[in-house]
Amino acid sequence: MKKIIFASLIALSSHMAFAAEAAPAAIDPAFAKIEEMVKAKNMTGAYQELDKLAKTGNAQAIYNLGYLTQTGQGTAKDEKKAVKLYEQAASKGYPVANYVLGKNYATGTLGLKTDITKAKQYLSKASAQGFDDATLDLAVLLFSENKPASDKEGLQKLEPLIKKGNYQAIHAKALYNISLGFKNKTEAPIKEGLQSIQELAQKGYIPALLAVGNMLTNGNIIPQNLPEAKKIFAALAKDNVPQAKESLAIVDKMIAEQAKAPAKTAKKS
Repeated sequence: MKKIIFASLIALSSHMAFAAEAAPAAIDPAFAKIEEMVKAKNMTGAYQELDKLAKTGNAQAIYNLGYLTQTGQGTAKDEKKAVKLYEQAASKGYPVANYVLGKNYATGTLGLKTDITKAKQYLSKASAQGFDDATLDLAVLLFSENKPASDKEGLQKLEPLIKKGNYQAIHAKALYNISLGFKNKTEAPIKEGLQSIQELAQKGYIPALLAVGNMLTNGNIIPQNLPEAKKIFAALAKDNVPQAKESLAIVDKMIAEQAKAPAKTAKKS
């Protein structure tokens, strides 16, 4: 049976981090002007205004200048230059820059060689600055080390987020529990993790819905139920959720193959 890979825990959010982090009344007029340019698709103007702000040492402007440079909006695409701008913003304490650098060192993208040590350093800085996505990614990296001490640290990182009701953190711990249960051949953590994922799915959390759909397809954690898996993937595909269309196609193929199986058996008899 063809397996469907579990949905990724955390997606890289390399979107532009303008002054939306602050209350509307506190938005810097300079960033408000830039946002208007972006809405008007005047990326060249946005780049030029960001460049002016960046030259004053504004960390947020430097980061956003890096993003435009990375994606080639309003300027020529240049990943090396983008990395330098991210590093500059990170050195000024901008958490999103630390996060993006950590993500790219973890995945070996943006022209950077994979370096888990550097990834953890940058993610740790962003996490300490209160950036929750960095805390989540750091926990996942720690779990991947497959060491008791790293597992303990990863769980400690997730705990405050779980107490706040953070769906990503709850999902990450649920997948960790399921993995731990299979590793140690113990049923309790598998049940605990499965219950958490099902509860998240009932609340409409997309990664949990994908995970439930995958489990219903594979039948290795819960009994296989292809029609129910199809319902989940069809609904998600309708909303253009990444991976859903591919998973739906796989489920449709499996249903068709199962439908042919009885016919073949009947012919033989």
